[in-house]
Formats: sequence, structure tokens, C-alpha cells
Amino acid sequence: MPSLRNDCAGPDGPYRLLFCSSKGDKAGVIQELEKGVVPNLANYDKRTALHLASCEGCTELVVLLLEKGADVNFIDRWGHTVFTGISLIGHILNTLQPLSDAHSCGHQDICKILEAHGGIDPVEYQTPCYEIDCTEVELDQATLIGEVISSPDSQCGLLLRHLQLLPSFGGFGEVYLVRWRGTEVAAKTIRSSIASNERVKDSFIKELALWQILRHPNIVQFLGVLKHPDRLIFLTEYIRNGSLYDVLKKKGRVDPQTAVAYALDIARGMNYLHQHKPHAIIHRDLTPRNILQNEAGHLKVTDFGLSKTIMGKNACYKMTGGTGTYRYMAPEVYRRESYGKSADVFSFALIVHELFLGRPSDRRIDPEKLADKRAYEDSRPHLSSTVYPERIKRLLQECWHKNPDRRPTFEEIILYLEIIQENLQQKSIVDCSSCFLL
Repeated sequence: MPSLRNDCAGPDGPYRLLFCSSKGDKAGVIQELEKGVVPNLANYDKRTALHLASCEGCTELVVLLLEKGADVNFIDRWGHTVFTGISLIGHILNTLQPLSDAHSCGHQDICKILEAHGGIDPVEYQTPCYEIDCTEVELDQATLIGEVISSPDSQCGLLLRHLQLLPSFGGFGEVYLVRWRGTEVAAKTIRSSIASNERVKDSFIKELALWQILRHPNIVQFLGVLKHPDRLIFLTEYIRNGSLYDVLKKKGRVDPQTAVAYALDIARGMNYLHQHKPHAIIHRDLTPRNILQNEAGHLKVTDFGLSKTIMGKNACYKMTGGTGTYRYMAPEVYRRESYGKSADVFSFALIVHELFLGRPSDRRIDPEKLADKRAYEDSRPHLSSTVYPERIKRLLQECWHKNPDRRPTFEEIILYLEIIQENLQQKSIVDCSSCFLL
């Protein structure tokens, strides 16, 4: 069985140009260019040698690559140019350029070089993140509601009860229930040793500013960042009932009408992200743990990939296949191929399957082995006719199709689920009428 490679950009092949750029190896870069490797070669995150050299502060390499024709405004997968740097939220497609990397990493000399060559940084013009005065929040009466725990099937390795934030390199903070202007909200903290890194903090704030513009009933609402001298603390709405993972663990399988209603909540939230203007937002780690349930029973999507900035400079070269949860990972992501919005659709299908089953499928199989089987053997969960209505089976089969281009959009999924919901409601009315007549 094929196994996942540890590093897509190893020392061999054309990707050695990217490897050498990330290491500041000028001789290696020259050697690759002399072999005929194009300077705008990009990995599956659409990051070029110029992105990497700018991020690492390799001035000589930046000058060399520009002389060889590197595109100063080449846009990576997260919407960053060489000027913008490390993205945190949402993995926005096709928006920003290399000057962003240099800006975010504080390499002012490189910024000047890139600007002289026409580099632009769209992140500079975004709305500032809303700041909240600490005196407005009752921090002294805060109640701990979320702890950092290890998850055996998460490649990020660390999960908060309400928000997954970091890759697997140690704990980072807590989630507290606090009162802000008389309202209960969730305060999410980042430990001082991380928040004290000004570059990381600035990038984090920039990306939270993107989150604050998102408004949808099925998206967790970001409220603002506290003005705090020692800690980085941001507030979101408090979702009292916990995650979908918690709900399913407690209740198990839900009835078909509830399952479809839950699926519609998730699909509507994801459709909003995917249709976000001017650029789509890909979740990349859609799992039951980061879908929360409010007191009314409706679901809200949270965690739009808030791990990139915390990774620091390594994020400039870490591959996206290293992000996400194996159990819900799309095959193309596991294989470290280029992917798009349909990767979220695949994850969605597995969650819907779990709603009807009441538990994860194939839970006895190691999550990484399960992802490998799905990626290389087209393995999919069993669809029992006694559990899954025919229309749901058809939907799931389309959503986890091996060809990403064949998967439906969330807009199409919503329309299909609404028809199923209407049919289930009519069937329920007919059944109730029959019972009444008896």
C-alpha cells in the first residue's frame, strides 16, 4: 500500500528548487535554475521559491530569483503573495502575493526590493481587528470551559473543546467562559510564550480581522481581541451545548429528520464560506469536533484553519497535507495533491454518514491507515439500506466521489437536502395520520 511521503519537497527532482530556497542555499538554487527548472515552479500550496526566500529573509536569493523572472505577485493557496506571509484563517484562494511573506516576517529590506519590482500586499488594506478593552470583560470571574486534549485521530494533535488552533508542538492556552457587557462569551487564550512573538501576534491579529467580517447563522461569531499587556485573548460567541462530537458521543444515532436538519445547518455554513466574496474560504478540517451546537439545537461551523500563523516560519514551507484530521481527510489532501473546495465536501459526507450511524465508521481502524485506504484503494464506509435512505446513500456517494470535480457544491447539496427534508416531513405527517385513524 502506498504510504504518505514525509516531505513533498525533498532534495531530489524539480522541487529541490523550493527546498534550496527555503534553506537559503544559493548555490543549490543556481544549480536548479541552470538545469532548466522554471523560477515560478510552485508546490501544491502554490508557493514558489520567491515566497520561501522572502519568508526566510534570504535577500540574495530574492534578487537572484527576480533577475531570473520570478513573478513578484504570484498568489499562493492561502491568498498570500511574497508580501503577505503566513495565513491563519480560512485558507483564502487566489488573493494575495509574495510581498505579503516579507511583510509578515518583518524583512523590510526585502519588502523594499519587492516593492521596487511592483510587488503588492493586499493584506495591508484589510479592516483592522476590533479591539476590546480589558475593563469591559470580567476576567477575574472567568470559568475554565475548554482544555487542550490529545486526539488520536488528529494530525494537528491538539484540540480545544470549542476551537482547534495549534499543530502538535505543545499546549497553548485555555478557553474560558466570561462576561462581556453582561453577555456570556468564550474567551480563547494563547499562552504568553507564543503571544510574545510580535510577528506571530501581528499575523494572528490580521487573520482574526478576516474572521470578524464573516456573518452567518451557521458560523461561530468572532467578537474581537482584548487589549491585554501579557496575553493574546480573543472573544467568540459562547456555544453552550458543545460540539457535534459531544452530542453524538452522548446520544448516538439521531433520527433521519434530525440528521438531515443537522446536515443542512453544516451545508449552509460551509456554502457561505465557499461563496465568500471576493474569495472563497476553504475549511480544510471539517470534523464533528469543530461543529458546535447552540441551545436551539442548530449547528455552527468553527475553526477555519487557525493554525498557520502559530507555526511561525515553518508555515512558509509546511505542506497542507499535514493539516487536518485523518479520519475526515479527502484523498487528494492525504496524497498531498492540489485540492479545492470539494475537499470540504468529502469531509462533510463522512460527517453525514456518522449522523445516521451514530458513530464514526471503521472506528477500529487506525485513522491514518483509514485515510490511506481511502486515498489509494477507494475505500469508503458501508452504506446499509436499513440505516441510510436511498437518497442519502446517493448523496454520500456523490460527495465522497474519488474525482473531486465530480462532487457537488454545497449549494447543490442544500437544494438536494431540502427536497429530502420535505419528503421526510410529508412522510411523518402521513404516518401520524395513519396512527390517528387506527
